[in-house]
Amino acid sequence: MTGLTEEQVNQYLSEGMICLPDFLSPEEVKQLLSRSHQLLDEFKIEEHPKTQFKTGENDHIGDEYFFNSSDKISYFFDTDAFNEKGELQYPVDQAINKIGHGLHMKDPIFHKITFDDKVKGIASSLKYVDPRVLQSMLIFKQPAKSDVAGERDNAVPPHTDGTFLYTEPLSAIGFWYALEDCTVENGCLYYLPGSHKVYPVHKRFVKIDGGKKGCNFIDVAYEVPVKEGPEDYKVVECKAGSLILIHNSVLHKSEKNRSNKSRFAYAFHIIEGKAKYDSLNWLQVPPGPEGGTEFSKLYEE
Repeated sequence: MTGLTEEQVNQYLSEGMICLPDFLSPEEVKQLLSRSHQLLDEFKIEEHPKTQFKTGENDHIGDEYFFNSSDKISYFFDTDAFNEKGELQYPVDQAINKIGHGLHMKDPIFHKITFDDKVKGIASSLKYVDPRVLQSMLIFKQPAKSDVAGERDNAVPPHTDGTFLYTEPLSAIGFWYALEDCTVENGCLYYLPGSHKVYPVHKRFVKIDGGKKGCNFIDVAYEVPVKEGPEDYKVVECKAGSLILIHNSVLHKSEKNRSNKSRFAYAFHIIEGKAKYDSLNWLQVPPGPEGGTEFSKLYEE
């Protein structure tokens, strides 16, 4: 398995994020994009509870459809998909924010990309002993459509992945694949280099009353984030086929898509199977209030 070079490992550990250009071949990108559009075309709104994907501080989803998506192919609408009357404001294929969270389990095309030997090599380079794959998803930043319903509301605020995929010790790493060119205009990623060292994860996103009352944030046993640290976010513009690795504690975000071009991405996370993963986390496999950690092994024994 070919993994990261020593220089790449050091950059990832130092900055908390690294972009690897041309990780996917043009044919792989084409195949993933084609399948993404096919999934959007297959979506039937009549059979959907209209669950939206929300990223505000106290505005996250937590309904049964969301919880049950951990091992299925489920669809989530953008926050601006519906008007005040509950009517769809955009064509259905431009109203979807995300498809997830079990693409790596249920779709052979995404399974192949996720369990590629190059992915295994990266995990080995970063000293994962028993890496488990979870939370795979297609993420769509649809183009601005001011002529339809104003500017799209698809910015993602600064956050850390460890807040949402919490393990003890923290172990999550995001694998984020650009399926289209990512630019400042269409909502590429930004991150604070080194913030994973100075802004410790101090809260976690958990199920309330076993999920009966949705999800919210609770404090964890870490110090309040310090004020010192990098002052400016670093932009990560990249070409289709690039892979971006995201440390569980690095602050990152993306702005609105203000262009006429979409920004499609495929992402999944890996956690260390030997780390503690409890039933408070929203994502359980199989889904259910008791909790389940039957996550896919990256390395086959």
